[in-house]
Amino acid sequence: MRKEIKKFITGFIVFGFTISLLAGCGSPKPADTVNDFLTAIKEADYKKAITYVDTNKKGDLDFPEVTKKGEGGFDGEKAFNAITKSYKFEEPVEVSKKGDKAKVKVKITSVDMQIAMSQTISEVMPMAFASAFSEDQEKTDKKMEKLMEGTLLKNLSPKNATMATREVTLNLKKDKDGNYKIVSDDQLMEAIFANAKDLDEMFNEMGEEN
Repeated sequence: MRKEIKKFITGFIVFGFTISLLAGCGSPKPADTVNDFLTAIKEADYKKAITYVDTNKKGDLDFPEVTKKGEGGFDGEKAFNAITKSYKFEEPVEVSKKGDKAKVKVKITSVDMQIAMSQTISEVMPMAFASAFSEDQEKTDKKMEKLMEGTLLKNLSPKNATMATREVTLNLKKDKDGNYKIVSDDQLMEAIFANAKDLDEMFNEMGEEN
């Protein structure tokens, strides 16, 4: 009888240990999370992409803000979709994992945002100066906004865009359910918008000049 009880308990412990291992194996690895996130970006599915990002606190990247229409009527979703048409990435590689944090490196090729925006401004500015003293300023502003959007979308298109390839190391952190989420920081920003830092500096310089 004792042997039967011992056998039952041992079997139960082994079964429980196996189940716990299987449960652990079911959790996506950091590299898998990054791969799924970038695949969603490539497919222009920002609603799915945001599910792989840590949204507990506001970070550098806010997909709803990026993809919604701006005050001037600029359609962020159109710009985002234009970027994703030529978006490519290689297989993500886990470089470190400690506690509830991990780092994953990935090589990405996508539109150089700094160049696209610089080209757009250089093309639109002459016309903006020419119409600066228009009598119907409201009508002129709307016309310039439409021109700016169309020019930017043209410069973001696969046919005209200058591409940038870079290696990005994304930071990940486990959520309360034990799933890895990508931290919304400058590295995530760079993963989606190539040379985002240079673009930000360019806008800051323009703001100082004005």
